[in-house]
Parts: sequence; C-alpha cells; structure tokens
Amino acid sequence: MKTIRFSLAALALTLLSAVSYAQTAPALTAYYGVKDALVSTDAAKTKTTATALVTALNKVDAAKLPAADKKALTTAKTTATAISKTTDVAAQRKQFETLSASMITLVKATKPAKSYVQYCPMVKASWLSDNKEVRNPYYGDKMLTCGSVKEEI
Repeated sequence: MKTIRFSLAALALTLLSAVSYAQTAPALTAYYGVKDALVSTDAAKTKTTATALVTALNKVDAAKLPAADKKALTTAKTTATAISKTTDVAAQRKQFETLSASMITLVKATKPAKSYVQYCPMVKASWLSDNKEVRNPYYGDKMLTCGSVKEEI
C-alpha cells in the first residue's frame, strides 16, 4: 500500500513538473533572445525580445509553480518589463542581472531544457545560456568570452 501511495505521489509531482515545463519553455526561449540581443549590444532588439519575454512569462500559471518560485516569476516579469521600456543598453544590462537570477530559479524548478549557468567575474553576475560556449551579455563584444560555465541544468 505504501508503494502505491509513493508511486502516485511521484506521478503527481512528475505531472506538475511537466505542466511547469510546458509553460516555462517559451519563456526560456524568449529569455535567450534577450541574452543574445545583449551579446550583440543591440538595444532595440533587446527591447523587442524583452517584450516577447513578458508575454511568455504572463502565460506561466504561478499556481502551478512551487511557492518558492512564484516570487522569481514575479521578479522576472517586473525586470523584463523594465528592459522592454528602454533602449539604454547599460540600463538593460543592469536589469538583466536581476532577470537572470530569477530565470535561473525558474529553470532549476521546472527544467524546461538543458541550460548552462554562466558567470561573469567582472560584473559578479550569472546568466543562462543554451550553449556551453560563453558569450557575455554584460559586455558584448568588449569582453565577449569573459566568463565561465558554473553549472549545467
């Protein structure tokens, strides 16, 4: 009987994770667009891709996330919105620090796709990448390969 209850609990957690995965995968893809635009130091594209990220994050049902990750979702929405309202790349990069921390939390909770947590020692901030090769969004072509992979999710 205990085995059946344990199996049902494990199945329920798996289904909850799958729902979260399906909801956060588009947000992660949109986040990568923001990151890539910052790598290119393209403020206009960053603004546009941040708008797409806000749309994707608004589709994530916070009720389906663990309680600890609801705050990360709210913070991600707020910072993505701030990025979408400016074409000042320095301001966008500053907001990207907070956005990245929130997205790392969400990705760890839902694991929508293989991701790499990368770290810039100059800014002392991390970001997510879909590629193991470091392309620094905080400095763009000034210090394109500055950083390292800290974790694989």
